[in-house]
Amino acid sequence: MYKIGELSKLCNISVKTLRYYDAEGLLIPDMIDKFTGYRYYSASKLDDCYRIIALKELGFSLDEIRTQLTANDTEKITAELDSKIAELNQLIITTEKQLQKIEELRKNLTEGESKMFNILIRKADEVRVAFVRKNYASKSDAIYDICKIKKSLPKTIVGKRRIVINYETEYRENDFDLASCVEITGSLPKNSPYSEKILSFDRSTATLICKIEELDDAYKAMIKHLDCTSYKACGAYYEIYHSDDTVELKVPVCASTNEPLYQAEHIALPFENDPDACGKWEMIDILPTREHFVYGKPKCGHLAWLNEIYFIDGGQSYWSVFGWTKGYLFTHGPKSQTVYINKYTIENYEDRKLLFLEMYNYCDGGTDGTFNVPEIWVYEKVKDQHYSSPDDIQKCDPIDYPFINDPAILGTWKVRDFYVTDLSDFDPKRQNWATDELYLLRMEFKKDGVFSSTTKNGTNTGVSSWTKGLILNQRSKTASTYFIKEINGQEYLFREWKSGDYSFGGGRAYWYVFTRE
Repeated sequence: MYKIGELSKLCNISVKTLRYYDAEGLLIPDMIDKFTGYRYYSASKLDDCYRIIALKELGFSLDEIRTQLTANDTEKITAELDSKIAELNQLIITTEKQLQKIEELRKNLTEGESKMFNILIRKADEVRVAFVRKNYASKSDAIYDICKIKKSLPKTIVGKRRIVINYETEYRENDFDLASCVEITGSLPKNSPYSEKILSFDRSTATLICKIEELDDAYKAMIKHLDCTSYKACGAYYEIYHSDDTVELKVPVCASTNEPLYQAEHIALPFENDPDACGKWEMIDILPTREHFVYGKPKCGHLAWLNEIYFIDGGQSYWSVFGWTKGYLFTHGPKSQTVYINKYTIENYEDRKLLFLEMYNYCDGGTDGTFNVPEIWVYEKVKDQHYSSPDDIQKCDPIDYPFINDPAILGTWKVRDFYVTDLSDFDPKRQNWATDELYLLRMEFKKDGVFSSTTKNGTNTGVSSWTKGLILNQRSKTASTYFIKEINGQEYLFREWKSGDYSFGGGRAYWYVFTRE
């Protein structure tokens, strides 16, 4: 048996700490002399001491160590270890994000950005305001309106803050969709020309503080910060002005999640007809929230892959649309037999029908996960008719062209890049798409119009043929243009890519770029 002092020297744990372990029930002496109070420990307690030291070095708390020491079966010990592994993995993720933010801050400072904005993400209080929304030629016009609102209200209800809500989602130099607001502490007078509104920040909100003259830089810093983190803006930007020209810039945000947003297997909801939905719809806008929408003033300047939607009779599926039932449109998920369930609502606007689709497809956060807040894809009905099958909606090209020889195209071509924008953006020195993300890998042009292509799914022969200037696909009924261009002594083949986006989605064709193999 060892006295406490002797055990202290053997295991290099202080006497004070050993007494504390005793009081906590972590390392109890084998015997205590009832006359002297001396603690005595058997040699076997050395093993417990070493185990405590080892577990502490691995980051276990005393409570967790106590559980380990008292566990009498492997399952309990394994469960504790699994819990610690999960905790440490989360710590790694948190630390990596902190490092990323610190590196970004340092990069900004070293690249000449003189102002370092402190951006916090947290909950925000609601604000009651007198509210008017309209198109303004400039921000200064909105500030002028705020002054008018403030002067017209009883002083007893006017609060300290003035607010501009910016509903634009892309950069503009004029013609802004803004709301001018004045904080109020009581109800508006009857017959007030202004609306009374509660500005609620139900989600986490990214906030920074700046001066009025720094506002443009603050927007850039906020957008850059969100791009570099696992958050995205999911609401309007709020400029909250204080009396000393201090401005709070706020925007609701959502964090990415690794939880899938799609159903692992297609759940067949019972079909319920919706006569208002049947027909053809064309996209008119893509927005972060329904609140952003103003008819005739689109916020989004680009097309989506589902630029057109067809609601085919009976809820039939086509291409990447897995079917529909009243209130829901199903689209393909990332794996076979997985679907996104996207809710839709239909509203009448004057003599038009508008469809607001809560779209989860492509609302992803890259490698960090996906965002559980959908975008709002807005469509207008353009054909109020019934379609009985996907054949009724497929866009088909003439493909009965005679064969014309083109000796310059003969041979095998390997993929170089992919473009969804104007081909004038092509730069041989820059890779637009990562090579491992490219679907079409190789094409071979043989004599007499014989053609084969290799994709990630394998090699296809007999599906397509070629004639001078065109690749003709008999299965999809598309005629895709090709041409060869020499750049800096290197031949490049540009091939129009007409996928389902073109045949069913109402989108434009894209372009693949190849070099000779």
